[in-house]
Amino acid sequence: MGAVSPPIARSAADRCPGLLRPHLAADGALVRLRLPGGRLPGVALSALVGAADRFGDGDLQLTSRGNVQIRGIRPDPDGEAPAALVTLLSDAGLLPAPGHERVRNVTASPLSGITGGTADIRSLVDALDRAVCAAPDLAGLPGRFLFGIDDGRGDLAGLRLDLGVRMTGQDHGWLLIGGRLGPSVATAGIPDAIVDLASQFLRVRGRAWHVDELPDGLPGVTTAPDQPRAPVVMPYGVLTRDDGDVALSTAVPLGVLTPAMLDVLRGQPEVVVTPWRGIVLPTAAPGMAPVLADAGFLLDGDAAWSGISACTGAPRCPSGRADTRPVAASLATQGHRGRVHVIGCPRACGAPAGEHRSVRAWEVTG
Repeated sequence: MGAVSPPIARSAADRCPGLLRPHLAADGALVRLRLPGGRLPGVALSALVGAADRFGDGDLQLTSRGNVQIRGIRPDPDGEAPAALVTLLSDAGLLPAPGHERVRNVTASPLSGITGGTADIRSLVDALDRAVCAAPDLAGLPGRFLFGIDDGRGDLAGLRLDLGVRMTGQDHGWLLIGGRLGPSVATAGIPDAIVDLASQFLRVRGRAWHVDELPDGLPGVTTAPDQPRAPVVMPYGVLTRDDGDVALSTAVPLGVLTPAMLDVLRGQPEVVVTPWRGIVLPTAAPGMAPVLADAGFLLDGDAAWSGISACTGAPRCPSGRADTRPVAASLATQGHRGRVHVIGCPRACGAPAGEHRSVRAWEVTG
């Protein structure tokens, strides 16, 4: 979890160095929690909901790396991060390695072990996260460095992975190195292989932030171009699990889980946050789908919200000239077509890769 800015986190820094962020947002401090593979056990989800309600603005925001954010953190009167917040998150198991918190960015195929794929990678995700946290030098990785584990279906192909693996079966996988294919590695050796490559990157990175920025690649590592793959579209709605039971896959408008949406998730044994700002319920009770839909979740990948994204906008961003959320909601109501990104200022933060149309919120709202 990266999170609170230096002015309000002096004492918290000693307990959780990863809690610091270089600046405050306009609506307060920001807490970002890393969820390797996007997996969030029910107990941890309950803790997050409580933290958002007690310390933040009540929402949970989903990120494009399968992580979550709490915004609007209110500092204590003495200007420090609430110690109770750090304790709550630590007790929930969300801060297992504070010194590595910024670099625990491990994304993974969200449906692995539920339906499809060539391997169940859930235990491999945990093993990689432990290996990263056990390597002291990796605490120095850039905060945007991204690890990824693809269960073989190719759904992570559109993400900018620095290091990772695409499984070819339960026992082997091809290493992914800066957008290129590396050697095949047995499953048991994958975490150590990825950690070794990350250490090599640190030794030669210079000013590079990502592996694909190294002009000569990683020394001594042979790679080949990755073969073009057909886009893998995340399925939404009711899914039949490989074991015959039912799961649910939903999109979340603008990636914002409101208190009403969070309320219907209470009691779930686990949710999985996807890199596409959605959630998966690996086990779903009968009749859960309409309850989610009524709360604002999207169970149709072709729904009006599916192509809409937005930056944070005012009043949450100090640069924002207008609130982007009402504009995005209006576009959804109008039945827009194509990819649209609503921006609150000319910086256009969070703009999606590829072709899209920008809508300037301050011009729409006047």
